[in-house]
Amino acid sequence: MFDLPQEDETSQILAEMAAEGIDLSQPMQIDFFAAFEFKEQAEKALPQVQKLQVNQLSFTKVKVQKPEVGGGVELVASVNLIPNAETLDKWDQAFTDCVEKLKGYSDGWGIAL
Repeated sequence: MFDLPQEDETSQILAEMAAEGIDLSQPMQIDFFAAFEFKEQAEKALPQVQKLQVNQLSFTKVKVQKPEVGGGVELVASVNLIPNAETLDKWDQAFTDCVEKLKGYSDGWGIAL
């Protein structure tokens, strides 16, 4: 086991992913998740999330689905990029600001393997 640097959470997650053998030098699908109590709220947020841009990139796919666990509905927004902490933090902040204005709760991000 190795010691992670005392950096931000995103950098630590990326370091753990690299330690697991994930090649972070290649573009990959990053999924951002938001929870909504009602389907209507998530569907109202969908076009707003589709319009988001960070570094001249937009989400490639945005959908509303039932979450794997729990109630309510989940909005999933996907973008393809080479992951690094600065870029992921910008995407996460833009996504969080958007969904929270529309009565959603940003629920993190993950990669599609």
